[in-house]
Amino acid sequence: MIDHNVREQVHACGMRYSHFAVKWGECDLRRCDNRSPIQVGLMRPEEIRAELDARNMSIVDLAEAIGMNSNYLGKALRGGRKLTADEMIAIQGVLAPEDLGNRIRTIPLLGSVPAGKFRAAEQIGGRRIAVSDPETPPNAYALTVDGNSMDLVVPDGTTLTIDPDDKALWPGKRYVIQTEDGQTTFKEFQADPARLVPLSTDDSHEEMLLGSEPIIILGRVYSYTMRDVDLPRRSR
Repeated sequence: MIDHNVREQVHACGMRYSHFAVKWGECDLRRCDNRSPIQVGLMRPEEIRAELDARNMSIVDLAEAIGMNSNYLGKALRGGRKLTADEMIAIQGVLAPEDLGNRIRTIPLLGSVPAGKFRAAEQIGGRRIAVSDPETPPNAYALTVDGNSMDLVVPDGTTLTIDPDDKALWPGKRYVIQTEDGQTTFKEFQADPARLVPLSTDDSHEEMLLGSEPIIILGRVYSYTMRDVDLPRRSR
């Protein structure tokens, strides 16, 4: 049974939010003038948080907009309780963009490279960053450069956008790879012989011959984002 007092606003209304899985249901209120199907959307907590990040909104902002206690909403977005259908409709009413073409896209920032171990599945749902390039690959994610193994190309602190669906090795292209022990690194591929090379002012970084140890290609570097203050300075 649909509570018509709450949900009449969704009659014959296209849910424009891209994360919603649309399910159809019939309004069973006989006195209703509009008996067309209604839409009930499903949205995961991490998708709500991503939309808040894209809009530079806080949980408190959303809670105030829908008339809900912010602690109660925060618990739901952390997975401590399930959102009710009525709460989801209220959230959709605030977050559904009028024009998806004007919405700023964000991608997950999954960690750093080459420092530490990289477990993407454990880190998804954390911090996100905005991307302005409309051709950014659909499954792209970001990593922050940690160290100087590629400082002839990009300095420490640069943000890399990685395309995990592009793993074909081409000479001169740069890739993020994972070694058998779970360590990650960012290198340029070169052929004859096939190897991954650092581009560094530090000669202690060594090339990796492909075949010398098992590796996994995590993806090709699609783009770089850096601040001017991070770039090297020419001496006078």
